[in-house]
Amino acid sequence: MDDFNNNFNSQQPQQQPQYQQPQYQQPQYQQPQYQQSQFQQNPYGQQNAYTQQGRLPSKSKEKIVAGLLGIFLGGLGIHKFYLGYTKAAVIMLLVSLLTFGFGAGIMGIIGLVEGIIYLTKTDVDFDNIYVLGEKQWF
Repeated sequence: MDDFNNNFNSQQPQQQPQYQQPQYQQPQYQQPQYQQSQFQQNPYGQQNAYTQQGRLPSKSKEKIVAGLLGIFLGGLGIHKFYLGYTKAAVIMLLVSLLTFGFGAGIMGIIGLVEGIIYLTKTDVDFDNIYVLGEKQWF
């Protein structure tokens, strides 16, 4: 019995394991990394002129104003002046004035067609073709 008592007394009471709360970490969210090539092409596969030149696209306000000027004052070439096409604007203005109004009808039709084309283009297409591409006629 002594052995039993000795073994019993010699054993240390077992300690209960301490409960530790788990350490939660905040999830680290990262911004998605986009490749530059995704922004260099529009949905139609054409390369955007403003990404080549490091410029941002213009606002749709410019497209709307140019379209309305083309529809209402297209015979005088005012929409061309607005877009910065001075040579084409002077040609339209001189044809309208020097023909004493007879050429104004033709220039008015050209302005009407160009105004409608401006308004039907998307902002990106308008910027690529008329603002950055500097296409002066149609």
